[in-house]
Amino acid sequence: MKKTLQNIIEFEEFDVIVAGAGIAGVCSAIASAREGAKTILIDRYGFLGGMSTAGMVSPFMKYWIEDEFDGRVKPLVGGVFEEIVKGMEKIGGVIDNGFNAWAFRKVVNELLCEAGVKTIRHALIFGVEFENVNRKRKITSLILNYNSKFYRFPGKVFVDTTGDAEIVYLANAGWMKGDEKTGLTQAMTLFFRVGGIDVKKAVDFVRANPQQFYPWSTSEYILGRIVSIAGYFDLVKEGKIKGLLPEEIEYIFFTTLPEEGEASFNTTNILGLDGTSSFDLTKAEIEGRTQMLQIYNFLKEKIPGFENSYLLESGIQVGVRETRRAIGEYIISGEDILKARKFKDAIARACYGIDIHGQRGEKSRLEHLKEGQYYEIPLRALIVKKAYNLLVAGRNISSTREGHSALRIQATSAATGEAAGVVASLAVKFNRDVRKVPYEIISEKLKARGNI
Repeated sequence: MKKTLQNIIEFEEFDVIVAGAGIAGVCSAIASAREGAKTILIDRYGFLGGMSTAGMVSPFMKYWIEDEFDGRVKPLVGGVFEEIVKGMEKIGGVIDNGFNAWAFRKVVNELLCEAGVKTIRHALIFGVEFENVNRKRKITSLILNYNSKFYRFPGKVFVDTTGDAEIVYLANAGWMKGDEKTGLTQAMTLFFRVGGIDVKKAVDFVRANPQQFYPWSTSEYILGRIVSIAGYFDLVKEGKIKGLLPEEIEYIFFTTLPEEGEASFNTTNILGLDGTSSFDLTKAEIEGRTQMLQIYNFLKEKIPGFENSYLLESGIQVGVRETRRAIGEYIISGEDILKARKFKDAIARACYGIDIHGQRGEKSRLEHLKEGQYYEIPLRALIVKKAYNLLVAGRNISSTREGHSALRIQATSAATGEAAGVVASLAVKFNRDVRKVPYEIISEKLKARGNI
């Protein structure tokens, strides 16, 4: 990047710079710092968590398998992610896999402080400075717009967990976006929270009308357990005909939260917009909040159990499923997911299947793995092909659109983030290209964390 700015303030150098404080970035920074690297975590918000908090995305999607012999549940992700879940359990912020944004913010803030991670918040990435080494980008620093001033943050190794692959994009290090043929990205969703729900009545309605719901919807109410309901097919169809619901709505989907009678709604469906465009994101915010009010009014008027409900809040920002993905040393495909492939350089495990929320003119897809199956994520998918000292994790991971649709969930993002943090810190320690850190050392550390 040409140095066209005047009076850039020089900041101290860090061993590892992690950009993007969603769940992948948080886990990456904590892992890096615990390995002894001087680590900084940068984010645009004044709080941590990304889609987990600003997007209010709950619950954590499936990250466990059931043993085929004894039926026991076996989590595939441990490490920092497990610490976050247990931390939220201690303060009553999680029920099964459903959690509150406030609890997530509190726990990760404490974990980062305990690990000694420095955080810079309210900062935007303005530019990336780099050199070319053996035809690869060797990133030297990030330029941040922070409090109306520009700062240069030099570093040795960088981890891009921005969700939009901002470092990869600004360094021109090779990226893809959306569908390989059409360029379409998945639909966006504004989450919102409702209280005052008679959850038992809602579950009773599911049990009495199973054909109106997806088969995995909860049909038995158990106090203290999460309830997950998706469907109301005929009611939604009728609501659209009568103009009570937006035409874009396909079904109503909610999961309960720790507080009795509260639930998080993953129902708004925002189409035709691009999550890398500020103009489109503005339109998405407006459209999402318009849809939210229509949906809530419909719930209160038409859905059993919502007669005395009340709207609590929406996510701070619209939820974005898909934008840019890095081109890495390996590109994970949908076939890798559905065939439950394993890799010699595995750094994480997952079992969530292909889940594409289609745009206009595009069918949605939801394809599960057989219970008990899981796939692995190779280290090569975290290494940016055209970069010397840049790793990616979370939504930025190197994959096809199909592969990305499975890998983008929070637990998997946490696991890839933690792995990237470990590799980044080791690269600093060994003073090497991220490719040359011995996999045996990486594997040993990740096994100790319960991630492979």
